[in-house]
Amino acid sequence: MRRGKVKISSSALRGAAISALVILFFLGVIIAYYVMLTSETRQRIIKSSELIAATSAQEINTYLSNGVYAMQLVCHELDNLLRDERPPHEIRSFLLEYFSVVKSITSGNAASLYGLFNGEHITGDDWVPPPDFKPTERPWYIDARANSGQVAVVDPYIDARTNTMMLSFSKTLCDAQSVAAMDFSLAPLQSITEELAARNESDMEIVLDMKYRVIAHSDRSELGKSYLAGDGTFGNALVNALRSSGNNYFSFSFGGADYIAYTVSVANDWLCLSVFDATSSFSRLRNLLFFTIITSALVVSVLSIIMLYSGRKASLARKLNEKAERADAASKAKSAFLSNMSHEIRTPITAVLGMNEMILRESDNQQSVIEYAKNIRTAGTTLLSLVNDILDFSKIDTGKMEIIPTDYELSSLINDLVIMIQPKVEAKGLQLKLDFDEKMPGRLNGDEIRIRQVVKGILTNAIKYTKEGSITIRIVHEKIPDDPDSVFLDFSISDTGIGIKPEDMEKLFSKFERIEEKRNRNIAGTGLGLNITEGLLEMMGSKLKVESVYGKGSTFSFRLRQKVLSWEAMGRYEAPCRTSLPAQKKSRETFIAPNATLLVVDDTPMNLTVFKGLLKNTKMHIDTAESGARGLKLAKARSYDLIVLDHMMPEKDGIETLHELRADAANPNQKTPVICLTANAITGAREMYLAEGFDDYLTKPIEGADLEAAIIKYLPPEKVTLQEAEEAEENAPEEMTTAGEAAHPCASPGARTPCPSKLRTFYASVPELNYGDAVRFCANEELLEETLEQFYHAIKPNISAIGGFLEEKDYKNYTIRVHALKSSARLIGAEALSADARHLEDLGNSLTDEDIKYIEELTPRLLEDYRRFLDLLSPLYAAEEAAREAAPEISAGELNEAYEAIKQFVESFDIDAIDGFIAEIRKYRIPKPEEAKFATVEECVRNMDWLGLEEALRG
Repeated sequence: MRRGKVKISSSALRGAAISALVILFFLGVIIAYYVMLTSETRQRIIKSSELIAATSAQEINTYLSNGVYAMQLVCHELDNLLRDERPPHEIRSFLLEYFSVVKSITSGNAASLYGLFNGEHITGDDWVPPPDFKPTERPWYIDARANSGQVAVVDPYIDARTNTMMLSFSKTLCDAQSVAAMDFSLAPLQSITEELAARNESDMEIVLDMKYRVIAHSDRSELGKSYLAGDGTFGNALVNALRSSGNNYFSFSFGGADYIAYTVSVANDWLCLSVFDATSSFSRLRNLLFFTIITSALVVSVLSIIMLYSGRKASLARKLNEKAERADAASKAKSAFLSNMSHEIRTPITAVLGMNEMILRESDNQQSVIEYAKNIRTAGTTLLSLVNDILDFSKIDTGKMEIIPTDYELSSLINDLVIMIQPKVEAKGLQLKLDFDEKMPGRLNGDEIRIRQVVKGILTNAIKYTKEGSITIRIVHEKIPDDPDSVFLDFSISDTGIGIKPEDMEKLFSKFERIEEKRNRNIAGTGLGLNITEGLLEMMGSKLKVESVYGKGSTFSFRLRQKVLSWEAMGRYEAPCRTSLPAQKKSRETFIAPNATLLVVDDTPMNLTVFKGLLKNTKMHIDTAESGARGLKLAKARSYDLIVLDHMMPEKDGIETLHELRADAANPNQKTPVICLTANAITGAREMYLAEGFDDYLTKPIEGADLEAAIIKYLPPEKVTLQEAEEAEENAPEEMTTAGEAAHPCASPGARTPCPSKLRTFYASVPELNYGDAVRFCANEELLEETLEQFYHAIKPNISAIGGFLEEKDYKNYTIRVHALKSSARLIGAEALSADARHLEDLGNSLTDEDIKYIEELTPRLLEDYRRFLDLLSPLYAAEEAAREAAPEISAGELNEAYEAIKQFVESFDIDAIDGFIAEIRKYRIPKPEEAKFATVEECVRNMDWLGLEEALRG
């Protein structure tokens, strides 16, 4: 009997020890997770402070440069007075009169003008110096003499009368003896720091001079303090951490609080610091860790006590055994999930690393590089899908997922689903069957994105578990008697896969659990897919139903209520789907058509440039026009083989232009095939454009292969000479290596990778630009460089136009301009700017009172981001602009003579001669009154717009 008790006690101790080890293991995982969260929190704060400090530094530099500029203007005028040997009273009068100009230039920050002129101290106000005042011993005089020829910035000081920080600008004048000075208020710096702190963008904004003295501070009481002095103070702790750090950011502790600071150097060797109090963020993490450790200790203690006394009460032991079994089952489910996730995540990551290693070792083999890159993309997509599943599950589980109804075309939704799923179906050797009700209403309102996600999730699941046979998508509708403005859409996805056992039905929607784990262990997945699908359907007021026969297949179905916007029937869809899909498999062809003529009409010059660049090697004759009216004028003048019209244009859009063209019986292009260009790839339905009279449509940004395929389709066959892709590559210019990357002299055969091009290097230095997308849309670097230049020069006029249309509440033209910005920004790889423009375009198209409110609120931010590209792109054009400014000015007579010569070559369409004249003119600086005309002439020549060029030369 005693041995039995000892045995029970010993078993309990072993159980307690094992439980303690398990808890300690999870505790180690939690601590590792805590370390990761702490690092992520720190990096997030550093990133935020970097942006804020950069913004503050930019404002400070602008503020100081205004003061220096004003001082230079004053000294220029004073130099003239001294050269003319003007008397002191005239100098004083000048200081009094010019002070108002200086105040205007400096936005009221200039406090006074004064100086030492020909040995006499003269001020521009009523201040009378004390008897012992010696100008030559003042810092402003000494610093100016020490920095001859430059504007000296004197150390800041606190003005006794206003209790504000001031500094002085001074400069030695032309006689090498006289010195002019200006007092300058630092109050705006104080305002900048206070505003940033007030907007909670940082906890403290500080500006220090080179001696670590406070020039501006979000807390006014800190002004003028020296942070080098005063051991044990916050300022001293900050400066010590700053001086010992080798980075732009650093962290330090003071008074039991944790701080993170980011510093940026500004003019005059000042430092701008954004300081964040990270105490609360880190405290929460520490409290979480502390709570977890205490809880684990308590659990271990409780379990130990229970197990020690379990031998005394058999009934308690049985209950504990039952609980232990349930806990063990839950632990196994979690362990299975963790094991599966570990495998699923490690597998694609290992593939990514392995393929990358091969790329590094065999980069000289271009075909291998392409194959490895495809493998990397597949592995990365798998990893992304796993992460997205976890994120979606987390959002649904925490109630953060939202259903956002929008207007959508049912045909576009179906098209997207078929295009996304068809390659996966064919890759597995399955058949995709489509069964869509032709009478379904074509335009609905609902959450198109979530509907697509649900159907795609079910389809993906069906493909995974179907080895042979088919996948069938069926969509029908049913009218709702008590709601005439809505319908029920019934979706069903059937497969001929492995089916589901009746006893496994309950596991189907369990979190982190998959049915027949052993049988399906080679099928990738997290076990979250159907759980996410069920959660999304529940949020949309629906439920997923499952019918399955084990070994024969399954059918998943659900019903959604959708609001009807148009009862016009969607029509047949299966045939268009099937005819469009095989075309995607064809190998890319290129062609030449030297006898073909084409007219392209688009209001954005960048789009015209890209269009012509993509077709450069086809040898076609391409005319361009920047408006529907000019396009119609060109169409009346000559016959074309094909016309391409942009949809959204000011005054007369593409549809209106097409209708006018078709209605003009005397127009030689009345029956010419016309293709529509549209940037609305998802919402624009093919049927709409065909119904309006277009022969086809293309989406923007234009893909080269799609453009070539469309042109080959509609050009007269006798004018087209096809070339296979391999032949085209053999005939391509030798200097081009991969798409968009020019060969570089340092790219020797033995080199691991070629030297990056100048443009690629520039793109790498600008995070706002995506080089890969830009080269893909522009086909090569030569065309990208030309497109980028057009984008740069169009920034100022476009900002003015968008702002003007908004101010005039002309939302139609506003939307057209923003639409054009969306397209042009995407062409150069400015993805974020393009996305913001697209959002505003969508608001402009719907234009409710709420939309107008958001347009007025968001447009200034868009224009500010757009304007930043002037600075981002200026390094590419700074030398060119400086050279033009330094060039001699061409006279109006010489310019008119050049224009007359160009007119003669316009009649003969001699583009080479015209380009030569333009190049010669560009060697000179254009007179201000002629700049607008010359810019128009250049633009017309660039786009080969002969009618526009004739009008510009006559103007």
